[in-house]
Amino acid sequence: MFFDFSSAFNTIQPSLLRGKMEGARVDYHLAAWTTDYLTNRLQYVRLRDCESLFLFTLYTSDFSHNSDSCHLQKFSNDTAIVGRVSEGNELEYREVITNFVAWCELNHLRINASKTNEEYKYLGVHLINKLDWTHNTDALYKKGQSRLHLLRRLRSFGVCRSLLRTFYDSVVASVIFYSVVCWSCGSSERDRKRLNKLVRRAGSVLDCSLDSIEEVGERRMLTKLTSIMDTPLTPYMRLWGP
Repeated sequence: MFFDFSSAFNTIQPSLLRGKMEGARVDYHLAAWTTDYLTNRLQYVRLRDCESLFLFTLYTSDFSHNSDSCHLQKFSNDTAIVGRVSEGNELEYREVITNFVAWCELNHLRINASKTNEEYKYLGVHLINKLDWTHNTDALYKKGQSRLHLLRRLRSFGVCRSLLRTFYDSVVASVIFYSVVCWSCGSSERDRKRLNKLVRRAGSVLDCSLDSIEEVGERRMLTKLTSIMDTPLTPYMRLWGP
């Protein structure tokens, strides 16, 4: 289940934040200064700034849950409770949801229940209740087209091939292959063909052959699995055995 907060950064209570900072063993004087600085002061949040996430992450750090069948996933104000329901037993999953909602009320965080549950954008990935990746592909295709236009414009200006390839890898491919590990195996053939069309067009601009969705997806999947297996404390090691 995904949770969306209404005006998340605007609802932080300085007095509660101070207690959380002291609980995290932050210096007493620094915690007191931070509380005094935030009290009765007009605030704003810088978009796409890593420092903007820090206080909210600290504010929500005292609620966590992690077990073999259920865990809480947090990134700034994006929160999801992931549960593995076995034989219809949802007890732990439902209990974590109930506890999290109660914790939000105690900490003055307002959950936006009006947002639809059928579709959700989580860390840039579009998810729907049917786990179909067409909507996510539409978003990637639209962004990829706009970036491909920039690549063509650079070529028309006489930019050398090596710089064009660097631009493709950093600006175009980063959009087309965003979170490819999540959707490459589950997307339909039609969706993969659409994205591969963008890759081929980029290849014609660069005058070279580029890796397809399938090739990049498989390579990154193997890299991800290798990194997981090389981490001895990962919960998945219990499933794979010695």
